[in-house]
Amino acid sequence: MHHGTAATAQSPKGHALFLIDEHEILEDNAPLMETLPVNVRQLIKRNATTLRLSPDTLVFEQGRPHSGIFVIEQGSVRTFYASPNGKEITLAYWTEGHFVGGPELFGRGSHVWSAEAASACVLSWIPGHLLRALALQNSSFAMGLIDALIVKGRCYSSLAQILATKPARGRLAELLLTLAERSAIPGARKDLEVPRHVTHEQLAAIIGSTRQWVTATLGRFERDGFVSVKPDSIAILNARGLRDAYASG
Repeated sequence: MHHGTAATAQSPKGHALFLIDEHEILEDNAPLMETLPVNVRQLIKRNATTLRLSPDTLVFEQGRPHSGIFVIEQGSVRTFYASPNGKEITLAYWTEGHFVGGPELFGRGSHVWSAEAASACVLSWIPGHLLRALALQNSSFAMGLIDALIVKGRCYSSLAQILATKPARGRLAELLLTLAERSAIPGARKDLEVPRHVTHEQLAAIIGSTRQWVTATLGRFERDGFVSVKPDSIAILNARGLRDAYASG
């Protein structure tokens, strides 16, 4: 049986949050800008436009013409899809060093989902025509774009499958375990913990539920002895029990 899990794409600058099948192996790829030669980064910086956005400000909107991508210099960005009846589904939270604006890159067509600042953000907008010119001239840049799109494509494909087939309680249990495991320091003798900067609202958005439901279910997990909800973290007390709760839905 395939189980859903949340991956955190680790980097020195931040952790991107997204739901993905545990059988999908995603290496901890460096964000796009960190994979590029210094001269290419400098060229991009010279041609990029800096945007400073307050929380909840739209970066781009579903259905609007595409004109390029946005590299996250500071803060985090939530990508989401809105159905015709107004219901939203969060696709991912992307952090510093990653970019949003795909799957189109070169300024053609329209955006197929939206993005908004999840916190105060500094973004670099790179026009599509510049991206195309750089990709033609520099193989490192072209491969960086391809690798980033592969990760995003697998993330969104897996998300659609998991949300359609897995119960919410199970998604939350596995999400907590994976976030805790990814946040653990290798070799450290310490209980697994989910950092408190990951909010109940973010957990809910990632698994396709509500903040109130997540809070209530965390309370149930705590009463069952699986977790301890602390002021600064969520400690995993019984990983096996939590996995069993996940398996049973």
